[in-house]
Amino acid sequence: MLTAANTFYQKVIETIEDVSQTQSDQIETASQWITESIKAGGVLHVFGSGHSHIVGVDLFYRAGGLSPVNAMLDYNLTQLGGGRPTRSTQLERLEGYAKIIFDNYDLRSGEILVVVSQSGINPAVVEAALEGKALGLKVIALTSLEQSSNAESRHSSGKRLFELADLVIDNRIPPGDAVIEVGEGLPKAAPISTIIHCLIMQAIVAEVATRLYDAGVKPPIWMSANVPGGDAWAEEMMKQFGGARLRTQ
Repeated sequence: MLTAANTFYQKVIETIEDVSQTQSDQIETASQWITESIKAGGVLHVFGSGHSHIVGVDLFYRAGGLSPVNAMLDYNLTQLGGGRPTRSTQLERLEGYAKIIFDNYDLRSGEILVVVSQSGINPAVVEAALEGKALGLKVIALTSLEQSSNAESRHSSGKRLFELADLVIDNRIPPGDAVIEVGEGLPKAAPISTIIHCLIMQAIVAEVATRLYDAGVKPPIWMSANVPGGDAWAEEMMKQFGGARLRTQ
């Protein structure tokens, strides 16, 4: 009998329902901002460190996803960067590192930046929000208010991600991310932030695509490259926007 697995399924379902019931206004606002930005020729920028970078990957060049997405991926802030597993943790706590990343991208005033972080306290995501604001972008935080509001910032400003964002979407996940009690003296198992964060962002993608269509704008949606017509469709999308928005000078 899959006792722990079934409990995990239920925890995920409960969190999805909680997000649906409590964050609909925030998701509505985020969808509207992104819709208006894309209509004006803008790009959606996504930043996260550690496993939060997966949200950017899930949105970037994905069948059914939006074409004008700039996933600000830096391998050194992920588990793909090599070295010890704690290397990415050290770098996300290093002030100045996120600014180097942002200096390599062409972010434009009026566009939208989504910063993803369960804790919202490390310098990388705080700095990302500060950089986005300084460049005139609207910053959306995807974070756990329960965890972040009860934790101290590791950034010299003393600020946490939710305190800097123009809009906060609360993932409704408890501190520590994991949800399954294993035994006394042990940390909980089975984190859910990646599931919930990706779900929230794909819900926003669904809203943006339909809102663009309803406004008479052809939604820039990627088609699977593994269905008939997919390659030709991808070529057309690539002409509009098909890669990272890198700074050229």
